[in-house]
Amino acid sequence: MKKLWIALLSVALTLTFAMPVCAADVRFSGSYVAQGYYDNNRANLKDGGASVTNVWQRLRVQTDFKVQEGLMLTTKFDAMEKIWGAARSTTATGTNSTGNNQEAEIIKFEHVYVTANLWGGILRAGYQQQSVWGTAFGDNGDQTYGPRVRYDYIVGPWTFLVLWDKLEGTNYYAPGGPSANIGNNAYQVDSSGDKYVGAFWYTWANKPGPFLGLSNSGQVGFLIQYYPQSYQAGPNNVSGYTGLTDATGYKRAIYLFNPFFKAQFGPLYTEGEVIYWTGKWQDPEGGSSAAKMDLNGWSAYLSGTYDFAPMYAGLTFVFVSGDDAGTTDKYEAGAAGGTDFNPCLMLFNYDLNRWNGNQGNINYFSGPGITNAVMVQVFVGIKPVPKLDLKASFTMAQADKDGAATGWQSKDYGNELDITATYKIYDNLSYMIGFAYLWAGDYFKGTDSSKGVDNDYLLTHKLTLTF
Repeated sequence: MKKLWIALLSVALTLTFAMPVCAADVRFSGSYVAQGYYDNNRANLKDGGASVTNVWQRLRVQTDFKVQEGLMLTTKFDAMEKIWGAARSTTATGTNSTGNNQEAEIIKFEHVYVTANLWGGILRAGYQQQSVWGTAFGDNGDQTYGPRVRYDYIVGPWTFLVLWDKLEGTNYYAPGGPSANIGNNAYQVDSSGDKYVGAFWYTWANKPGPFLGLSNSGQVGFLIQYYPQSYQAGPNNVSGYTGLTDATGYKRAIYLFNPFFKAQFGPLYTEGEVIYWTGKWQDPEGGSSAAKMDLNGWSAYLSGTYDFAPMYAGLTFVFVSGDDAGTTDKYEAGAAGGTDFNPCLMLFNYDLNRWNGNQGNINYFSGPGITNAVMVQVFVGIKPVPKLDLKASFTMAQADKDGAATGWQSKDYGNELDITATYKIYDNLSYMIGFAYLWAGDYFKGTDSSKGVDNDYLLTHKLTLTF
C-alpha cells in the first residue's frame, strides 16, 4: 500500500511540475538545406586548374516559447552543418567554420533571447541576429549573431528602433576578473567592441501615386550607427602591463549612415540601399606607433524588376568601394553584405566561397561582406506554371581599385552567365538546378603578368525545406 501511495504521489508531483510547461505555447520553425556543387576550374588557371565537387548541408531550428501573453523566449541552433563525407570534427572554429576541414558537426546554439511587450513597444534582449537592415544587400544575418538589446516602438506606419550590440571575439574578459587581465596578452581590459544604433522606417500600402497613376506600397528607412572599438589600447606605463607593444594599441570610432527603400508600383518592384561609413579607422594612443588612419568608404545597391506575367525582367547595380593602397593614412573600403546577398552562382556567392574556397585564390569578401566591386546584372525569367521558375542572368563585374599589392594586373573580374530552374515540389519544399559560366578576367592574375587565367563553369543543385 505504501508503494502505491508513493507511486501516486510521484505521478501527482510530475503532473504538477509539468502543467506550466504544457500550458506554454511552443512553436517550431526552421529549414534544412542540402546543396551540391561541381566547380570545374575553381582556381581559374590556364593549365592544371583543379575541379571541386562536394555537397554541403545545414539544419536550422528555431523554437519560440510563449510564456504568457506579451512574453516569449526564443532559441535557434544549427546542426550538422558540414560537407557530406568530410572528416568528422567536434570542434567548430568561429561562427562560420570553413567547410573544407573543420565542419561544425556539433549542435551550435546561435540565438537565445527574451521578447517582451513593454511601454507600448517590443523589447528583445539576449543573443540574437545582428547586421540585418533594409534590403539583403547590406545583410550578414545568416552568420552574424551576438549579444543585443533592442527596443522597437511603433506609431501607426512609423517604427522607431534603438539597440546596443556587443561584439564577440574582442577578448575583453578573463575568468579571474579584471585584475587577471594585467600582463595577459590574450585578454586585455580595453580590447572590446560595441555598436549603438538608432533607426526608423516608414511603411505604406495601396496608396495612389504619381507613377502612371498606379497604386503603390513600400517601405523607406534610415539608420545611424556608432561603432567604437579598442585594440589593446591604454597606458603602457603600468607595471606588469605587457599587452601594448610599439606596433599595437589603437582605438576605432566608426559612424555609419544607411538609408534604404523598397517600393512596388503596379508591376514594377524597386529597391535600393546606400551604406556610408566614416570616422577613425586607427587612432593610436598610449605611445603606440600604429599607423593613424581615417575611414571613408561607401557602397550602393539598386535593383528593379518588371513583372509582365508569366515573364519578368530586371536590372541590378552594385558598387562597393575598394581600399586605395596608395593612401596609407586612409581606409576607403566600403561595407556590404555577403552572407545574405548572393547575386550570382559564382561571383560574390558567399556559400560557394565558404565551402569551395576563394575564386581564383582571390578573396573578394571581407568580414564577411563583399568588398571592392562594381557589378551590373541584367536578368529575365519566366514562370510557365506557378510552381516552376526559370531564370537567366548576365553579370559584368570589376574591382573598384587594384589589389593591395603593387603591380596588380587588372581590375576585371570577368563576366558570368547564370541559368537556374527552381521547382516547388511542395509549398515548403523546393529544388533548384543551376548552371554558371564565368569568363574570368585578368584580376585573377594578381601581380603575375605571366599567369595564365582560364574560364570556369559550375553545376549546382539545391534542396530547401522550410517549416
